[in-house]
Amino acid sequence: MEAIRNGFSVYFVSLPDLLDRLAQAQAENRMRRKMTHLRKCRLLILDEIGYRNLDRQATTLLFQLISERYERGSMILTSNKSYGEWGTIFQDNVIASAILDRLLHHSHTINIKGESYRLKDKRKAGVWRESAGETAANSGSA
Repeated sequence: MEAIRNGFSVYFVSLPDLLDRLAQAQAENRMRRKMTHLRKCRLLILDEIGYRNLDRQATTLLFQLISERYERGSMILTSNKSYGEWGTIFQDNVIASAILDRLLHHSHTINIKGESYRLKDKRKAGVWRESAGETAANSGSA
């Protein structure tokens, strides 16, 4: 939000959604135009890296995108996976290393630990129990 308030162009998207859009653009021979659009925004935010493992095509598309933006535009990436697990996400340690090499070159990594931001209020209200990993028996809850 701060980037937007300061006049920066920002594009926020989950990685699975973006990769679906890139695959469609590639199939429709619109890849150059799509990459140009993604390269022009000042800040690209990719959410949910590691939400699902990527196939070879998706991994290649992500590598192309990161290479296009390397040293040209800022990126924020969110993941609940450590860098050591990225080889599994991309199903290839070599390309995972190449992606991380570009991403980490001029980066700052922020590791956030603690309770889930989304679930903290539910825990306080007694609707969610972390130890059980399921909703508490509460007949009035939806």
